[in-house]
Amino acid sequence: MRCAGVILRDSVRQTDNVYTYLVPEDLKEKITTGSYVNVPFGRGDRTKAAIVVSVSDEEEENRKLKAISGLIDPVPVLTDDQIKMIPKISSRYLCTKGDVISMMVPSTVGKVGRIKETFVYIENEEEVREVLSSGKLRSIAHVNMLEYLLESGDCSKKKLLSDTRSTPAQFKAIKDKGLVRTEEREIDPDDIKSNSKEEAVSFREVHQLNDEQKKAYSEIMDPQSKNDTFLLHGITGSGKTEVYLHCAGDIIKQGGSVIYLVPEISLTPQTIGWIKGRFEDTVAVLHSRLTDRQRYNEWDRIRTGKARIVVGPRSSIFAPVKDLKLIIIDEEHDGSYKSEAFPRYSTKDIAIIRSKISGCKVLLGSATPSVNSYFAAKNGYYKLLTLNKRANPEARLPKVMITDMKEQVKQGAGDLISIPLRNEMAKAFAANKQVMLFLNRRGYSRTLICTECGEPCSCPNCSVGMTLHNSKRLSERVLICHYCGYTVPVSEASCRTCDGKKFTRAGIGTQQLEEFLQKLYPHEKILRMDQDTTMKAGSHEEIIKKFRDHEASILIGTQMIAKGHDFPGVTVVGIIGADLISMSTDYRSSERAFQLITQAAGRAGRAEDPGTVVIQSLRPDNPLLMFAAKQDYNAFYGSEIKYREAMNLPPFKAVGQITLSLPDEEMLMERTGALETYLKDFIAVQDSKFGFELYGPVPSPIYELRGRYRMEFVLKSVNKTCLNEIFKQVMKDFDPELYPISFDNDAGNG
Repeated sequence: MRCAGVILRDSVRQTDNVYTYLVPEDLKEKITTGSYVNVPFGRGDRTKAAIVVSVSDEEEENRKLKAISGLIDPVPVLTDDQIKMIPKISSRYLCTKGDVISMMVPSTVGKVGRIKETFVYIENEEEVREVLSSGKLRSIAHVNMLEYLLESGDCSKKKLLSDTRSTPAQFKAIKDKGLVRTEEREIDPDDIKSNSKEEAVSFREVHQLNDEQKKAYSEIMDPQSKNDTFLLHGITGSGKTEVYLHCAGDIIKQGGSVIYLVPEISLTPQTIGWIKGRFEDTVAVLHSRLTDRQRYNEWDRIRTGKARIVVGPRSSIFAPVKDLKLIIIDEEHDGSYKSEAFPRYSTKDIAIIRSKISGCKVLLGSATPSVNSYFAAKNGYYKLLTLNKRANPEARLPKVMITDMKEQVKQGAGDLISIPLRNEMAKAFAANKQVMLFLNRRGYSRTLICTECGEPCSCPNCSVGMTLHNSKRLSERVLICHYCGYTVPVSEASCRTCDGKKFTRAGIGTQQLEEFLQKLYPHEKILRMDQDTTMKAGSHEEIIKKFRDHEASILIGTQMIAKGHDFPGVTVVGIIGADLISMSTDYRSSERAFQLITQAAGRAGRAEDPGTVVIQSLRPDNPLLMFAAKQDYNAFYGSEIKYREAMNLPPFKAVGQITLSLPDEEMLMERTGALETYLKDFIAVQDSKFGFELYGPVPSPIYELRGRYRMEFVLKSVNKTCLNEIFKQVMKDFDPELYPISFDNDAGNG
């Protein structure tokens, strides 16, 4: 008799096993490894979706087996290498095998042909406008959704949540208030929306590789090479993308496939244009803004082999690619490659796991590699490839000036735009060139400070200062918490510490900078790109296109503008408030600051015209700024790796984190104490070769978040496997209902 081993898609820890089922006679020729089936499960024979992970012919046995009840999809949904990845990922991130399957197989599989979308309508437009103008709504997410619907009309719930970055719970709140209604509607298959054909055409030109690029390309594509992971370290503008595309092109010609990962889809309209322009219909694009139908269609093109290049953010690493030969991870240092939700996986780790199973190569690329990746390359774990020259022979690295803002304030220039930066901007405007100003703080100002006690005006739900914003609907500005979305007009705000009502501004934001520049340069067109201006679908691409077409001479932005864009007309880049970028409790704050400043500076002088970068700082002698100004990664790395080694930080030791969160603060403290005693006792009896170190408990950097208080422990050990052994024991010995604990075996790492 033929039997199949299956794993339940929605397995919990108690049911996270491989179960054996009989394969019915009528399905013997149809069911294979990777098939998606329905099975009767448990005493009540409830129908469960499952993945077939093995098929075998067994002799008749006395045990009674249930039979598979049906095939959900006629085509296998997972490849052999994906099936082999399941137990490895489950073990690495302490999740169930069902959790892994859910990351690999879209929930819409099996529903194609009858997919319905939930559409949202405003119930009463007049009432909604009245509610918005009253200022009574206390959630910025509620405000954003209603304003979006007023402007765009009815749309799918998925699109509304994606474009406004809202959650289902926040949507439910406005529905419960009677402000919107929903309706189920069947949708027709529709094409994936992408860059216009005109834009794709403009990227079809294949550029010849220079000598440095050829050398890197040859190393990667050498079939005799014993290396399977490469780190391409190239300065900004050195042509890393062209190396990626040449490698991908050769693999496609040879019948293979490529996964091309980018930090997040909103940052890469240009990258997608390059890839689609070069490879046309063989490209599939996966990202969060696709409808269920669109996501299924692209996923189906990948699993059937019609699409040979998969482009997308971190989740695309799980795509069911056939004949996978290369995984490209562009901007490999970017923090978005680390999942913030459970399972908290590292995309680079998953790529290397997949590489070892499938035999494909992994190509990591960055102008500012993560310290961990560069350490691995320097020590022979990866093959290091370098590009030291800009790809355009006429382009030169920009001239960089570090301006002391303390002196600028004394000279009367103020604390926003220094005199040196104003001079360089004037030269650019006179030559009909463009300027980019980078400020890693969205909103109108960082926060308000209480004039009575000096404390920041903080959120009543979270222990963080709120941000001041302009409001479209109110005559006054509002304070917004960017963690839970709580919103309050300034006139109604009060200090949580002393109940004071008077505040003064501290810090600057993109909106405030925009208003200042409008007064300073009334004849120059200004564009601003941050989360607030890119909320509407397509707005990101629209801003990029306008700036590329010279419809504006100044582009202000947050980290969205710091990387991945190539504007030949930009000759001046200003980095405002450089000191704020490195202010963080994270041990990687210096690394991230160096990366961000270097990437932002790299936007200048990418064509024939020389570029200038002005870094504004209150600490101009900061070595980190010196390294970034010279784009001297090796000097930065040399300094940083000494610090990491002295402090037993990655890559010398693995760092993990245990976080306990509860809505009752007193109960949290009591249970944190119990957990502390347990961890100390457990570590005390372990062999010293594991190198365990325990720190904490300490309040989380954001102690109160969405009504829950949080305490955390930091653990160090020789590797992640050792950390996992502690985590497994904690999971075994503590009731998750009483101790809601989260684990991260790669804390702080992207």
